[in-house]
Formats: sequence, structure tokens, C-alpha cells
Amino acid sequence: MKKTIFTVIIAIAGLILISIAALSAPDSELKPEQCKGSAACFSGKVTAITDGDTIKVDGKAIRLALSSTPELHESGGINSREFTLSFCPPGSIAIVDEDDGQQEGSFGRMIAAVYCRDMLLNAALLDSKHAAISERFYSSSEFGNEDWAKRNGC
Repeated sequence: MKKTIFTVIIAIAGLILISIAALSAPDSELKPEQCKGSAACFSGKVTAITDGDTIKVDGKAIRLALSSTPELHESGGINSREFTLSFCPPGSIAIVDEDDGQQEGSFGRMIAAVYCRDMLLNAALLDSKHAAISERFYSSSEFGNEDWAKRNGC
């Protein structure tokens, strides 16, 4: 009887230790369910919105894969930035899934799919006509065959 109670206590203690270890693991070690491919994928706080297709997450500049918005000085540029601000406001949590096919980045920015509130910003910008699909990168982007990319012209 004592041996059985001791075994149960050891098993419960082991489960508690495993749970504590999982909860205390840094976010960078946990792979969010939205992540695809093998390139970097992490969650972090939105720290700035540069323009419609460039945001910062934990201070790292992210260029949205396959979604190109007008520059701020161009027609529609301010509206695209405002859309992105409302979709992923500074302080909110975003999941960034780097594009496996474009790991070289663009002008110091990581190219990625970005999720805010479990919704894909890249697709939302395209679907709302605040962005155009980046035709030049269809074949190299890991996201080129995704439904949202195909729906918008890939």
C-alpha cells in the first residue's frame, strides 16, 4: 500500500514539474499553430506601424509577404497604414511566420506572414483592396499557394 501511494506521489510530482517547465519556456521556443515551414516563427508585441505593409514586432522590422501597399505619399498609402494600425495596433500581440522562400529579407526587414487576433494581416489587406499582390514573388514565396494568395491573383 505504501509503495503504491509513493508511486502515485512521484508520478504527480513529475507531471507538475513537466507542466511548470512548459509554462516557463520562453515564447521563442514555442511554435504557434499558425506557423508553417521551417523558417523563424515567433510571437511578440507590435511596437510600431511604419506603413501599410511594414510593421515592427518586438522592435524587429517585418515586411508583409506578397502584400504590397502604396507608399505613404501615394494615393491610398495613409488609408493602408490606418488599416494596419487598426488591425494590429501597437501593444497588441502578433505572430510572425517568416517566408521560407525569402529568408534573405528586404532592406533589413524580415519577410513574413503576420497574424493579429488570429487573423492574417497579409490577407486582410489584400481582401480589403488596401494592398495588391506582389506578383514578382509568387514563385519564391512559401505562401504563393495559400488560398489567400491565390484568391488575390497568385
